[in-house]
Amino acid sequence: MKARTLLLSFKMTPPAITQLHPPMQLDELVAKIAGFTKQTGSEQRAFIDQLVKIHPTLNVRWGPGWRYRRARQLDVGEIPQTVDDVIWPKGAPAKVGRANPKGFRVMYLADRRDTALREARVHQGWVAIAEFQIRPQQAVFICPIGELSQIVRTGRGYMSGDSSKTLSDMLNACPLQQSRALIITDAFLYEQMTGHEDYDMSSRVASAIFDKLPNVSGIAYSSRRQLGAINFAVRADTFWQSWALTSVRRAFAEHLALGFYRLKQVTGVTGVYQSG
Repeated sequence: MKARTLLLSFKMTPPAITQLHPPMQLDELVAKIAGFTKQTGSEQRAFIDQLVKIHPTLNVRWGPGWRYRRARQLDVGEIPQTVDDVIWPKGAPAKVGRANPKGFRVMYLADRRDTALREARVHQGWVAIAEFQIRPQQAVFICPIGELSQIVRTGRGYMSGDSSKTLSDMLNACPLQQSRALIITDAFLYEQMTGHEDYDMSSRVASAIFDKLPNVSGIAYSSRRQLGAINFAVRADTFWQSWALTSVRRAFAEHLALGFYRLKQVTGVTGVYQSG
C-alpha cells in the first residue's frame, strides 16, 4: 500500500504521549475493566466514551496505490443495474454495524477479495464484487484500532509501517505506570471493537472516534472472520470526494476452506454512466 504517512494528534517528542494525553490511573483502569461486564449498558457506553476521549488517537494518511473490495450476496438471476445495487440499498436506513451506530452510514471495505467475501458470510452462491481505490491526488485519514498495543506486542503496527519504531520509542520514554495504562486502554478498545459478534459496544467505539475526530475518513480494524485481514469503515457522506469505483464483477463464489474462495462464471461491468 502506497502513500502512507503517520499523523499523530500529539507532538512527536517523547514523552509527549502521556504528557499531553494523561491516561486513566492504572489501578482505576484495571478495576473498571474487571467490572465492565457487570455494568449496565449505559455505564459501559459511558466508560468507552471516557476512554476514547482521553486516549491518543493515531491517524494514518492513506493515498492511492491499493484496491479495496466490497462483496454483496445476490439472489439467483439477480444482476445489479446501478452502483447503489452493488453498494447499499438506496434510501434504506443504515442498520447498526461493527463500526457504525444505527442511522450512521459507513462504507465497509476489505483489504482483499477473499476478506470481502468472508465478511459477507458467503459460502456458496452468486455475488457482486466491487473494487474501489483512492482517487489520484487524494488522500484519506484512517484511524487504526489497536495499533499501539500491536506495536508493543510485535514491534510493528498493522498500518503504521516504519513509524512503528518511533511510536515504540515514544512509549518506552513514558513512565512505566502511565505507558502500561495507555497500552491497556488501547487493547481494551481494540477488544471491544473486534472481539464480539454483538455490535453494541463496537459501534460505540467507532462513533466515539468519529465524534472526537470529524476529519477522520474511516476506521481500520482487524477482521474477526479472516485471520490477518484488515477491514475499513469509511464515512459514507464524504466517500465519493476521495474514492472511485474501479470495477464490478458478478460471479458464483465457492468457499473452499479457511477463508479461501474460488470464483466461477465471472462477468464484469464494462462501464458506469454518470447517473450511476
